Amino acid sequence: MGASSEKGSGPRGRTSAAARVAVVVGFLLHLAVGGLVLVSGLIMPAWAVVVLAIVWAGALVVAIRWRARPALVVVVPFVMLAIWVVTAWVGDRLFDWTA
Repeated sequence: MGASSEKGSGPRGRTSAAARVAVVVGFLLHLAVGGLVLVSGLIMPAWAVVVLAIVWAGALVVAIRWRARPALVVVVPFVMLAIWVVTAWVGDRLFDWTA
């Protein structure tokens, strides 16, 4: 067998331990933001929570596709958190969403 057919070689070869930890941390942070989205019904109407949940699921798909790029996987939950904060702020200012 050639070198490219050996386990751990090629474009999907072994990743460093730090890269794997970064991916796991990114997904755990994304899960935490998902919990925040789910409890957002305390300050947002149900339709806004549903829209945020759909956006969160889309961000999860993006993170899964980017798992070969650990730094980007870690960024995804922070972007989702920023989307949540902006949504809550705009809802409060424009639509009088209050807790």
